[in-house]
Amino acid sequence: MKKVLVGMSGGVDSSVAAYLLKKQGYEVVGLHFTVMGEKDLADLDCVCKYLDIKYYVADFLELFNEKVFAPFLSEYAVGNTPNICVLCNKYIKFGALFDKAKELGCDYVATGHYCSLKVVDGKVCLSKAVDQKKDQTYFLTAVSASALEKTLFPLGGFTKEEVRKIAEENGIPTAQKKDSSDVCVAEGRKFTDFLSEHIATKSGPIVTDRGEVVGVHKGLYRYTLGQRKGLELGGKSGEDGRWFVVGKDGKSNTLYVSHGSEEALSVRIFEVCDLNFITEPKENPFKCKVKTRYRTTEKPATVYIDGGIAKVTLDECERAVTVGQYAVFYSGGILLGGGKIFSAQSLTDVTNGAKS
Repeated sequence: MKKVLVGMSGGVDSSVAAYLLKKQGYEVVGLHFTVMGEKDLADLDCVCKYLDIKYYVADFLELFNEKVFAPFLSEYAVGNTPNICVLCNKYIKFGALFDKAKELGCDYVATGHYCSLKVVDGKVCLSKAVDQKKDQTYFLTAVSASALEKTLFPLGGFTKEEVRKIAEENGIPTAQKKDSSDVCVAEGRKFTDFLSEHIATKSGPIVTDRGEVVGVHKGLYRYTLGQRKGLELGGKSGEDGRWFVVGKDGKSNTLYVSHGSEEALSVRIFEVCDLNFITEPKENPFKCKVKTRYRTTEKPATVYIDGGIAKVTLDECERAVTVGQYAVFYSGGILLGGGKIFSAQSLTDVTNGAKS
């Protein structure tokens, strides 16, 4: 009997993943890792007792702070917008979790992610989930191919509604538990309030596309590209509409704004570093579809790789391509890989124009 270690959060997805694997004949062991507290342990205990499986609790807080949380805060502090889930998957769920699996003599690791694995030309590929609304392949772009070879994703063939139905029909205690927030470390708090507890607020100038100082911001981490609310610049700006954020410069601590046309937010070309490919593209350059944030739709693009940097040219403009976020490359439903966006060229480079 093969033994599988299931990363269990205490939520419905990982609970059903453990249930399905036990039903399939695996010897299932649960692991709950703590990084920001132990609020879900009671639910986990109920589920594991109900399923009659052992579970362990591992403290990954030190590793989490070093590899995930500290870099996450550092990026926000200089005005970038990082994705903490990508880093957590790389270092914790598909890093430290595998070390624990080896220690416990497990053959596989499993999680409650919504995605699937396929074998193409003898190699494991990461494929989208059946439930397109819940698909989580974007967050796994930094995971190694070798890790995926020893991973199971029991939920890839189900919709979220079907997973909840399985939980309800089989009496799993977490069947009605609400999903956690996208940024779990905030634990339900307003995200900017959470960041303000960890990042020193450093005010600076708000500058227009013409180089005019029109206000003072309250810390770059509080603002995102395209944001209109909370700028406190008097609402309307003539006949051209309200001000909106078009850029941030961490070095000078400057927030750039514009109004009227959104060309300053429209990007066709951007660059990506820290590349990781689960499935290597067969050509260079190569055609694919690119997702620049989890909630955006994919856009057709051409990607050229040179010296570990990917230059991405979109067929059509994308709004608010954001430094610090991840660009993820897809081909036919297969996640090829991706990396971190570190520069983006808008149709009208407002920030450079204002600084020159």
